[in-house]
Amino acid sequence: MCNGARPAKNPLYVSPDEAANLMSSVDTTNSLSVNLKSIALPAQHGVWGFWLEPSLAALIAAPSWAGLCLSLAALSALLLHHPLTVMLKDYRRRKRYARTLWAERFVLLYGSMALIGLLLAVNFAPHPFMNGLLLAVPFALVQIGFELRNQVRHPLAEISGAIAFAALAPTILLMSGREGSLAMGLWAVLVIRAVVSILYIRARLRLEKGKPAHASAVLLTHMLGLSVLAGLMVTSLSHWLNLIGGLVLLIRAGLGVSPFRTPTPAKVIGFREIAYGLIVALLAGVGMRLLVG
Repeated sequence: MCNGARPAKNPLYVSPDEAANLMSSVDTTNSLSVNLKSIALPAQHGVWGFWLEPSLAALIAAPSWAGLCLSLAALSALLLHHPLTVMLKDYRRRKRYARTLWAERFVLLYGSMALIGLLLAVNFAPHPFMNGLLLAVPFALVQIGFELRNQVRHPLAEISGAIAFAALAPTILLMSGREGSLAMGLWAVLVIRAVVSILYIRARLRLEKGKPAHASAVLLTHMLGLSVLAGLMVTSLSHWLNLIGGLVLLIRAGLGVSPFRTPTPAKVIGFREIAYGLIVALLAGVGMRLLVG
C-alpha cells in the first residue's frame, strides 16, 4: 500500500453492473430452456376425450352457436388447468422460475378465452342453462380436493373430473330448450362411458405392466352400465343406439383384459380409447337427435 501498488481485487466481490449482466444472462438461458409445450398443454392425452365426447354428442343432438361457444369455453378451461397447476405449485414453494412467468401468461390467455366463450354463450343462449353447469360443481370440487393432496392419479379424481366435463352435454341441451329429463339422460350415458372406460384403462395398463388387475370387476361394471342404458331406453330417456355403444365397450373390455389380449403400448391404448369414445359420443348424439325429433 505504501509503495503505491493498487490493492488486489477481492475475487468474491461483484460490482452492480456485473451482477445485472450475470442475472440477465441466467434469465435468458432459463427462458430459452423452458419447454412451452409442457406448460401450455396437458400431459395426459385422455383428458381431451373428457371435453370432446360431451361436446360432440351435445352439438349433434342440439347444434347452436351458444352451444359451440360454451364448448370452446370448456376447452379453454381444460387448457387452463395445467398451467394454473404449475403456477400455483411454484407459488406454494415461494419460488419464481422462467416457467412460472410462462405459466402466468398461459393462465391469462386461457382464462380470457374461457370468459369470452362463456359470455358469448350467455349472449346467444335463448334458454337458461346454469342448472346444467351446477351439475359439474360437486364433482369438480372432489377432483380439486384430490389435486390439493397431490393425488391426481386416484381413480376417484379421474372419474370426478370426467363426470364434471360430461355435464357440458346436458348444459348445451338445456340452452337449446330441450327437456331437463332428456338432458339428464344424455349426461347419464356419458357418465357411464366415463366410469367404465377409466376403470378399464387402469386395469389394462396394469396388465400390460405385468401387475394384477381386477378384470372381473371391469367386466361387471361394463355389464351394469349396459343394464342402466337399457333402463334409460325403456323410460324413453335414451335411444337404443346407446346400447350399441355399450356393447362395443363391453366387447372391447372383454378382449382387453382377457389372457388372449395382444400386448399394446400405453399410447396406442390411449388413442384407441379416444376412438371408442368418439363412437359412443356419435351414437349418443344421433340417438338423442332422433329421440327429440
